[in-house]
Amino acid sequence: MNPEDKHKMICQQRRTREKNQRIQSILEAAQRVFSAKGYMKSTMDEIAMEAEVTKPTVYLYFKTKDDLFFTLMLPLMDDIRAELEKALENLEKGKIKDGGSLVKALFDAFYHGYQTSPETFRIIQLFQQQRLMGELKPDVREAMNDKGRVNFDLGRRLFTLGIEMGLIRKVNVYEMADVIWALIVGVIQLEDIKSDDRKGHRLKENTLRLAQRLIAEALTADVKNNKKKR
Repeated sequence: MNPEDKHKMICQQRRTREKNQRIQSILEAAQRVFSAKGYMKSTMDEIAMEAEVTKPTVYLYFKTKDDLFFTLMLPLMDDIRAELEKALENLEKGKIKDGGSLVKALFDAFYHGYQTSPETFRIIQLFQQQRLMGELKPDVREAMNDKGRVNFDLGRRLFTLGIEMGLIRKVNVYEMADVIWALIVGVIQLEDIKSDDRKGHRLKENTLRLAQRLIAEALTADVKNNKKKR
Protein backbone atom coordinates (compact mmCIF):
# COMPACT_ATOMS: atom_id res chain seq x y z
CA MET A 1 0.00 0.00 0.00
CA ASN A 2 1.42 3.36 -1.02
CA PRO A 3 1.66 6.21 1.55
CA GLU A 4 -1.26 8.14 0.03
CA ASP A 5 -3.64 5.17 0.18
CA LYS A 6 -2.49 4.36 3.69
CA HIS A 7 -3.19 7.92 4.78
CA LYS A 8 -6.71 7.76 3.28
CA MET A 9 -7.38 4.46 5.06
CA ILE A 10 -6.24 5.88 8.42
CA CYS A 11 -8.46 8.95 7.95
CA GLN A 12 -11.43 6.75 7.05
CA GLN A 13 -10.89 4.59 10.12
CA ARG A 14 -10.79 7.70 12.30
CA ARG A 15 -14.04 9.02 10.78
CA THR A 16 -15.70 5.66 11.35
CA ARG A 17 -14.58 5.59 15.00
CA GLU A 18 -15.87 9.12 15.55
CA LYS A 19 -19.21 8.28 13.91
CA ASN A 20 -19.63 5.17 16.07
CA GLN A 21 -18.74 7.15 19.19
CA ARG A 22 -21.36 9.80 18.36
CA ILE A 23 -24.02 7.17 17.74
CA GLN A 24 -23.19 5.42 21.02
CA SER A 25 -23.24 8.75 22.87
CA ILE A 26 -26.69 9.54 21.45
CA LEU A 27 -28.03 6.08 22.37
CA GLU A 28 -26.72 6.38 25.93
CA ALA A 29 -28.25 9.85 26.22
CA ALA A 30 -31.59 8.55 24.91
CA GLN A 31 -31.52 5.75 27.46
CA ARG A 32 -31.05 8.24 30.29
CA VAL A 33 -33.76 10.58 29.02
CA PHE A 34 -36.26 7.77 28.40
CA SER A 35 -35.58 6.38 31.88
CA ALA A 36 -36.07 9.76 33.54
CA LYS A 37 -39.05 11.12 31.60
CA GLY A 38 -40.63 8.19 29.81
CA TYR A 39 -40.82 7.75 26.06
CA MET A 40 -43.81 9.98 25.31
CA LYS A 41 -42.53 13.00 27.27
CA SER A 42 -38.98 12.76 25.94
CA THR A 43 -37.97 14.98 23.03
CA MET A 44 -35.17 14.89 20.50
CA ASP A 45 -34.06 18.30 21.80
CA GLU A 46 -33.55 16.84 25.28
CA ILE A 47 -31.71 13.83 23.91
CA ALA A 48 -29.43 16.09 21.84
CA MET A 49 -28.71 18.24 24.89
CA GLU A 50 -28.00 15.18 27.03
CA ALA A 51 -25.64 13.83 24.34
CA GLU A 52 -24.01 17.28 24.03
CA VAL A 53 -24.59 17.40 20.27
CA THR A 54 -26.87 19.47 18.05
CA LYS A 55 -30.34 18.24 17.13
CA PRO A 56 -29.37 18.02 13.41
CA THR A 57 -26.58 15.66 14.48
CA VAL A 58 -29.13 13.38 16.15
CA TYR A 59 -31.31 13.45 13.03
CA LEU A 60 -28.26 12.65 10.92
CA TYR A 61 -28.25 9.15 12.43
CA PHE A 62 -31.88 8.70 13.55
CA LYS A 63 -34.73 10.00 11.40
CA THR A 64 -37.29 9.92 14.21
CA LYS A 65 -37.57 9.26 17.94
CA ASP A 66 -39.14 5.91 17.02
CA ASP A 67 -36.04 4.92 15.05
CA LEU A 68 -33.86 5.90 18.00
CA PHE A 69 -36.03 3.88 20.39
CA PHE A 70 -35.91 0.80 18.15
CA THR A 71 -32.14 1.03 17.77
CA LEU A 72 -31.81 1.24 21.55
CA MET A 73 -34.04 -1.81 22.10
CA LEU A 74 -32.56 -3.94 19.32
CA PRO A 75 -29.43 -5.25 21.14
CA LEU A 76 -31.53 -6.41 24.11
CA MET A 77 -33.97 -8.35 21.95
CA ASP A 78 -31.18 -9.83 19.85
CA ASP A 79 -29.26 -10.83 22.98
CA ILE A 80 -32.26 -12.79 24.30
CA ARG A 81 -32.68 -14.44 20.90
CA ALA A 82 -29.03 -15.51 20.81
CA GLU A 83 -29.29 -17.06 24.29
CA LEU A 84 -32.48 -18.92 23.36
CA GLU A 85 -30.89 -20.22 20.16
CA LYS A 86 -27.91 -21.44 22.16
CA ALA A 87 -30.22 -23.23 24.61
CA LEU A 88 -32.15 -24.85 21.73
CA GLU A 89 -28.91 -26.00 20.12
CA ASN A 90 -27.74 -27.54 23.41
CA LEU A 91 -31.08 -29.32 23.80
CA GLU A 92 -30.96 -30.72 20.26
CA LYS A 93 -27.39 -31.94 20.82
CA GLY A 94 -28.35 -33.71 24.04
CA LYS A 95 -26.39 -31.38 26.30
CA ILE A 96 -29.55 -30.61 28.29
CA LYS A 97 -30.41 -33.94 29.84
CA ASP A 98 -33.32 -33.24 32.21
CA GLY A 99 -36.31 -30.99 32.75
CA GLY A 100 -34.66 -28.96 35.49
CA SER A 101 -31.78 -28.02 33.20
CA LEU A 102 -34.25 -27.13 30.44
CA VAL A 103 -36.20 -24.76 32.69
CA LYS A 104 -32.97 -23.22 33.96
CA ALA A 105 -31.78 -22.62 30.39
CA LEU A 106 -35.00 -20.78 29.56
CA PHE A 107 -34.89 -18.67 32.72
CA ASP A 108 -31.23 -17.85 32.10
CA ALA A 109 -31.88 -16.84 28.48
CA PHE A 110 -34.63 -14.38 29.38
CA TYR A 111 -32.82 -13.03 32.44
CA HIS A 112 -29.61 -12.55 30.48
CA GLY A 113 -31.27 -9.64 28.67
CA TYR A 114 -31.76 -7.86 31.97
CA GLN A 115 -28.21 -8.63 33.12
CA THR A 116 -26.78 -7.23 29.89
CA SER A 117 -28.71 -3.96 30.00
CA PRO A 118 -30.92 -3.37 33.07
CA GLU A 119 -31.94 0.16 32.06
CA THR A 120 -32.97 -0.86 28.55
CA PHE A 121 -34.91 -3.80 29.97
CA ARG A 122 -36.81 -1.48 32.31
CA ILE A 123 -37.56 0.99 29.52
CA ILE A 124 -39.04 -1.59 27.18
CA GLN A 125 -41.14 -3.17 29.94
CA LEU A 126 -42.52 0.19 31.04
CA PHE A 127 -43.20 1.03 27.42
CA GLN A 128 -45.20 -2.17 26.92
CA GLN A 129 -47.08 -1.82 30.22
CA GLN A 130 -48.25 1.65 29.25
CA ARG A 131 -49.46 0.22 25.92
CA LEU A 132 -47.40 2.67 23.92
CA MET A 133 -46.65 0.27 21.04
CA GLY A 134 -49.51 1.85 19.11
CA GLU A 135 -47.73 5.20 19.27
CA LEU A 136 -44.81 3.93 17.20
CA LYS A 137 -44.65 4.20 13.43
CA PRO A 138 -46.21 1.07 11.83
CA ASP A 139 -42.90 -0.16 10.40
CA VAL A 140 -41.06 0.27 13.71
CA ARG A 141 -43.91 -1.32 15.66
CA GLU A 142 -43.99 -4.30 13.29
CA ALA A 143 -40.21 -4.72 13.49
CA MET A 144 -40.33 -4.81 17.30
CA ASN A 145 -43.26 -7.23 17.26
CA ASP A 146 -41.36 -9.49 14.87
CA LYS A 147 -38.34 -9.54 17.18
CA GLY A 148 -40.50 -10.40 20.18
CA ARG A 149 -42.38 -13.06 18.22
CA VAL A 150 -39.15 -14.80 17.23
CA ASN A 151 -38.02 -14.95 20.87
CA PHE A 152 -41.29 -16.39 22.12
CA ASP A 153 -41.36 -18.90 19.26
CA LEU A 154 -37.91 -20.08 20.35
CA GLY A 155 -39.08 -20.41 23.96
CA ARG A 156 -42.10 -22.45 22.86
CA ARG A 157 -39.89 -24.61 20.66
CA LEU A 158 -37.72 -25.39 23.68
CA PHE A 159 -40.75 -26.57 25.65
CA THR A 160 -42.17 -28.52 22.70
CA LEU A 161 -38.92 -30.38 22.13
CA GLY A 162 -38.55 -30.98 25.87
CA ILE A 163 -41.98 -32.62 25.90
CA GLU A 164 -41.15 -34.72 22.82
CA MET A 165 -37.90 -35.87 24.46
CA GLY A 166 -39.74 -36.84 27.64
CA LEU A 167 -37.90 -34.32 29.81
CA ILE A 168 -41.01 -32.46 30.98
CA ARG A 169 -44.73 -33.18 31.22
CA LYS A 170 -47.13 -32.15 28.48
CA VAL A 171 -48.28 -28.54 28.92
CA ASN A 172 -49.59 -25.72 26.77
CA VAL A 173 -46.30 -24.30 25.52
CA TYR A 174 -47.81 -20.91 24.70
CA GLU A 175 -49.06 -20.46 28.24
CA MET A 176 -45.87 -21.85 29.78
CA ALA A 177 -43.62 -19.44 27.88
CA ASP A 178 -45.83 -16.56 29.05
CA VAL A 179 -45.63 -17.82 32.65
CA ILE A 180 -41.82 -17.86 32.58
CA TRP A 181 -41.60 -14.38 31.04
CA ALA A 182 -44.21 -12.96 33.44
CA LEU A 183 -42.36 -14.41 36.42
CA ILE A 184 -39.05 -12.90 35.36
CA VAL A 185 -40.51 -9.47 34.56
CA GLY A 186 -42.61 -9.43 37.74
CA VAL A 187 -39.77 -10.42 40.05
CA ILE A 188 -37.42 -7.86 38.47
CA GLN A 189 -39.98 -5.08 38.88
CA LEU A 190 -40.83 -6.06 42.46
CA GLU A 191 -37.24 -6.27 43.62
CA ASP A 192 -36.31 -3.06 41.79
CA ILE A 193 -38.95 -1.32 43.91
CA LYS A 194 -36.98 -2.53 46.92
CA SER A 195 -33.80 -1.01 45.42
CA ASP A 196 -32.35 -4.47 44.97
CA ASP A 197 -29.84 -3.12 42.44
CA ARG A 198 -28.03 -1.52 45.38
CA LYS A 199 -27.69 -4.97 46.95
CA GLY A 200 -26.07 -6.56 43.92
CA HIS A 201 -29.42 -7.92 42.65
CA ARG A 202 -29.30 -10.56 45.39
CA LEU A 203 -33.04 -10.53 46.10
CA LYS A 204 -34.16 -10.89 42.51
CA GLU A 205 -31.64 -13.61 41.73
CA ASN A 206 -32.57 -15.64 44.82
CA THR A 207 -36.29 -15.22 44.09
CA LEU A 208 -35.85 -16.21 40.45
CA ARG A 209 -33.88 -19.30 41.45
CA LEU A 210 -36.74 -20.31 43.74
CA ALA A 211 -39.30 -19.72 40.97
CA GLN A 212 -37.13 -21.72 38.59
CA ARG A 213 -36.95 -24.70 40.98
CA LEU A 214 -40.71 -24.64 41.61
CA ILE A 215 -41.50 -24.57 37.89
CA ALA A 216 -38.99 -27.35 37.21
CA GLU A 217 -40.48 -29.54 39.96
CA ALA A 218 -43.99 -28.99 38.62
CA LEU A 219 -42.99 -29.82 35.05
CA THR A 220 -40.96 -32.91 35.91
CA ALA A 221 -43.13 -34.49 38.64
CA ASP A 222 -45.07 -36.78 36.29
CA VAL A 223 -41.94 -37.64 34.33
CA LYS A 224 -40.09 -38.75 37.48
CA ASN A 225 -43.07 -40.74 38.73
CA ASN A 226 -43.43 -42.56 35.41
CA LYS A 227 -39.75 -43.46 35.40
CA LYS A 228 -40.04 -44.88 38.91
CA LYS A 229 -43.00 -47.06 37.90
CA ARG A 230 -40.95 -48.57 35.12
